[in-house]
Amino acid sequence: MKNWLFFLLVCSISLAQDKYPKDYFGSPLDINLAIAGSFGELRPNHFHSGIDFRTNQKEGFPVYATADGFISRINVSNFGYGKCLYIDHPNGFTTVYAHLQMFSPAIDKYTRSNQYEQKSYTLELRPEANVIPVKKGDLIGYSGNTGGSSGPHLHFEIRDTKSEFIINPYLFGYDKLVKDSKAPVISGLLVYSLGETGNVNGSAKPVTIPLTLEKDGTYLASKITASGKIGFAINAHDISDYNYGKNGIFKLSAYLNGMPYYGYEFDTFSFDETKHINCFIDYPRYKQTHQRFQKLFVCYLYPENIIKTMKNNGKIDVSTNLTMNYKIVIQDFHGNQNTINIPISYGLLPLKQPKDETQTPYFLKSQNEHSYAKDGISVFVPENTFYDDFYVKFDVKNNELYFHDESVAMNNPVSITFDVSKMSSDEREKMFIGNIDGGRIEYNKTFKKDDAFSIKVKKLGRFLLAKDTIAPKIYSPNFKEGEQIDSLKTLKISISDNLSGIGEYEAYLNGKWILMEYENKLNRLTHYFTDDMYQDGRNDFKIIVKDNLGNSSVFESYFLKTKS
Repeated sequence: MKNWLFFLLVCSISLAQDKYPKDYFGSPLDINLAIAGSFGELRPNHFHSGIDFRTNQKEGFPVYATADGFISRINVSNFGYGKCLYIDHPNGFTTVYAHLQMFSPAIDKYTRSNQYEQKSYTLELRPEANVIPVKKGDLIGYSGNTGGSSGPHLHFEIRDTKSEFIINPYLFGYDKLVKDSKAPVISGLLVYSLGETGNVNGSAKPVTIPLTLEKDGTYLASKITASGKIGFAINAHDISDYNYGKNGIFKLSAYLNGMPYYGYEFDTFSFDETKHINCFIDYPRYKQTHQRFQKLFVCYLYPENIIKTMKNNGKIDVSTNLTMNYKIVIQDFHGNQNTINIPISYGLLPLKQPKDETQTPYFLKSQNEHSYAKDGISVFVPENTFYDDFYVKFDVKNNELYFHDESVAMNNPVSITFDVSKMSSDEREKMFIGNIDGGRIEYNKTFKKDDAFSIKVKKLGRFLLAKDTIAPKIYSPNFKEGEQIDSLKTLKISISDNLSGIGEYEAYLNGKWILMEYENKLNRLTHYFTDDMYQDGRNDFKIIVKDNLGNSSVFESYFLKTKS
């Protein structure tokens, strides 16, 4: 019996160690690894789902398969991950390589043949296991800056192949490739009054708490006097050796009187949870100050796989004459940590700063659905669209909808509908529902049915019917008409649109469709002559560009090129 129990213990330990193998995956780059973005880092509207490796502000570094497997997915997009590869491995994990400049020759050939077949630059391919097998260390592409990238780097992920949960690459041993001897940095601490009659240091508004550095390296917060329910938020980031950037922290643990009370850890999460970052942080403060204070309390929706410990939703009830101590410990994956000790005492102080809350006729309960309508314009709010209950601002003036403001975080989109029955079909043709963003009109994909225009958006603010009758611009080709361009390896031209945005484009050489790669943030199209679509001598070039309202522009020219 004892031998059997010993065998079970050994097996359980072995399974735990094998869950995330530490020496299975290799480095995707052959340069020293430095982190530009950490796993779970707080980003606009999402948690960062991988690790960003710096590439010395350059493109074109070779990217390698980190283990044996096969290319299971190829995605090419103008946005998001840009040129991206996915490799399925026999151990049940998938690695992801995003923002690539280009693929390796074999993968590029396979991708381009499909792009020409579909006559589309953007595409998603899911090859079978025997189509593009790879070995550990095989070249699969080159680092770049495609898609939504804001600078040259390699975005790298590890996912569970079946569940598609994203997993922190450090759990697979990548922490050993990155030197980190520096503790996370604490930039600020806030305390909130969370009840209807709550009071923190004489305020119903969030209060900034001064911190003092102690001799032992910990921080001591100024004493808090409160009554009712309160909660905390911390502004913190991580740093590492040879890294000048501010990254996300890996783990936070909070204790009330020495007992675990609230905590989170960025080891794994699902893509469905990533939008909950806007309730994970103090969203109104972020919109106002661009500072991401991480809340240590939750509402009814929250990222369940990230938050590991939670009592009373993280909210502290200060309702006795006893003093309490609240301790926050933040740490990085390498074990470096920082601590704040916060003394709390009960007290009924005069309320000098009441909450700023404008009451309107429309009180929105976030877990219910709501409808609002006036003068032919309506808004439908599904249940669970917002994270908190609040007084919503709703009005219609001069055929424009005013629906609250961007200070409130959204979980799901709302539906907005305009009655256009009084407009002729000609008037409607180039119209859409736009919103005012920083003084300019922003396009929204508009559904047109019968006498109604409608949109689904995760936006709040001011909406109106707008019109786009101006065609896109086509300009700045990298050749002059009739010019001999034997020295050029690519054909480049710029395109842009002033309002509704580029909807589609088609390019032709001598009457045949050619592939042109679209780099949205550069407003540039590029064709590679290695596609061998040109002919010896004169080549007639034509490009047609349409915006999202169907306005169209055409550019035609010709150049001379000699077949090599």
